[in-house]
Amino acid sequence: MKRVFIVVLTFFMLFLPTFAQEVEFKDENNNSIEVIDNSTKIKKEIKEAIVDIYGKERADEIFEKVLLQSQKAISERPKELIEQDYNRDFDWYKNEIIYMFYVDQFGVISNKEKNSFKDTALMLDYLEELGVTTLYILPFAESPMKDAGFDVKDPQNIRKDLGGLVEFKDFVKKAKARGFKIKADLVLNHFSDSHEWFQNLLKGDESYLEYFIYRDSMPEYKRYQDEKLGTVAEYIEDGGTVSKRRIIFPENCETNWREVSINDKNYYLYHTFYPFQLDINWQNPNVLYYVLNTITHWANLGVDIFRMDAIPYLSKDIGTNAENQPKTHAIVKLLSSYIQLTAPSSVIQVEACQSPKDILQYFGKDREVHIQINDEIKNIKRTSEAQIAYHFPCMPAIWASLITQDKKYFIDAYKKTPSIPKTASWAIFLRVHDELTLEMVSPEVREIIFENLVDKGASFRKGFGVAGRMANFLDKNPNRIEEAFSILLSLPGIPIIYYGDEVGAANNFEHAKKSALLRAKDRQNLLSVFDSRDINRGNVAQKLFYGSSLGYYEFNSKVYKKVQNLIKIRKSLPVMSNGDFEILKTKNKSNFSYIRKNKEQQILVINNLSNDKLIAEITLPKDVILKNNGQIKSLRNLINNDNIKVNISMQNKTMRLRLAPYQTIWLEL
Repeated sequence: MKRVFIVVLTFFMLFLPTFAQEVEFKDENNNSIEVIDNSTKIKKEIKEAIVDIYGKERADEIFEKVLLQSQKAISERPKELIEQDYNRDFDWYKNEIIYMFYVDQFGVISNKEKNSFKDTALMLDYLEELGVTTLYILPFAESPMKDAGFDVKDPQNIRKDLGGLVEFKDFVKKAKARGFKIKADLVLNHFSDSHEWFQNLLKGDESYLEYFIYRDSMPEYKRYQDEKLGTVAEYIEDGGTVSKRRIIFPENCETNWREVSINDKNYYLYHTFYPFQLDINWQNPNVLYYVLNTITHWANLGVDIFRMDAIPYLSKDIGTNAENQPKTHAIVKLLSSYIQLTAPSSVIQVEACQSPKDILQYFGKDREVHIQINDEIKNIKRTSEAQIAYHFPCMPAIWASLITQDKKYFIDAYKKTPSIPKTASWAIFLRVHDELTLEMVSPEVREIIFENLVDKGASFRKGFGVAGRMANFLDKNPNRIEEAFSILLSLPGIPIIYYGDEVGAANNFEHAKKSALLRAKDRQNLLSVFDSRDINRGNVAQKLFYGSSLGYYEFNSKVYKKVQNLIKIRKSLPVMSNGDFEILKTKNKSNFSYIRKNKEQQILVINNLSNDKLIAEITLPKDVILKNNGQIKSLRNLINNDNIKVNISMQNKTMRLRLAPYQTIWLEL
């Protein structure tokens, strides 16, 4: 049966008046596709972004090719995903609880063999019982695995040791049958030196230099330590211009340039991260077409959230710091518009380890676009760039407050958090696969966290980060871990849980040693092959997850039950994902209290950050005090259904109650 795809885009007619008549689109069965083009806004945004990136002279040609790619992407989109595009709420992502893991390291059956996607499918019962809703699969594309998969060899293929495309498709099918969403990485800043572009260059095809950032000679430079930025290199460019760049891995790399000999001539290729991860050149439109094909490939296989890795570094004009540049935002805007055009139920999350004011820019602006899917018009209210962004400053602020038993560090960070577009959302987390970054904090906070945690983990970036697992950082205390998760699951934003943290998994130095040995086989210009982040990666056994859920282990099971319970409660309270957030005044620095509220509900969250008993006195909003004329004697703690005795003062507008050490309670008001 002939499929008719009706696409939203009038701008197509405005910019290319004869294009629709001259080009006949075909589906995979060579049937003609009827195109009714009414989506002016998205196409206009795509064209504007192309002009910003490539200039007006090349814009029309590039725009035409991008539109052709978009039409092909739509024609190839599976029927069930088209139905999803129409039926899914435009801001569905705000209700998610994300669980992140490595396929080969999560729920490992045997240390003698690596897990593949078919083994991960055996963990779906566990994940469903835990209560998470989106599965973030850490890098699974073909890779030499020198940087945990972020050194991508082929972004459109899956590592054979993970089961290849066959096992991936089967896993996604089974996961989606249970209602899970899928999140995956899109590495846009660099590729592995095993990628075909670099390999063709090594074989002597110098045209592939244009796919990378390169120069003919190594610039003079000076390297130094900056109190705010960490290790910095200042490169003297031709004409005396200075390019000031951060060295992200100072323990491993001397500079950002790698020397390569091609046809007996030396060139220098730029790398933001490791020398074996060479930055790609976004000024080359062939890079854009390649990335768009990659996006279409995964979107049409069911990826719901694209995590765009290392997004601030895409544009690297001479004389800049190569971070958060206007062209980078234009690239994000172009990719976002392309996804909204071709796979409107999918969204973008950016990884931008930056200050709040810089992260804010990656959302763009709220606007409404109209997409015609089959016979129906769907209105989508969504931001023009990313829909989700990590709240990097929030994470170390939580840790500083947990360490010092003082809420002020979180409050200080929260006050600096800007308002974001209505349809956007922060992604909040306690730990991920990377270090606990200390880049975007004050020297005071950096010292507090580093000095208190480094002996429980390992140093990263010479004091600008510390690696390690949550359980180690919180002294394997189930009550402290519960409180940390209580904060995570009750703050505004989409919570992200790192695999193993919900069962108290510990640091894995053996995995870090094995990863170092892999890098040692081909050192390139590495000063060191050890990456401390690897201690919070590695195998976590299937039996630990299922055993913890069944109560087999005293510590791990206790942690699991606490986390599972908090997830269940959060999911039962829409206010936790859509409600306002108000920090309350308290007398004690260790009493971290706040209200989540909407028109239907108010939840009071109280956290005792200290290891002492606490008589908590909280100043409440007037409407709460007046409720029942202040005659409330007890409130139900949603965490354990206990009735908590409270003493309310109408005169002082306060409520008093007793808290145990590290106790956390959620009270429905």
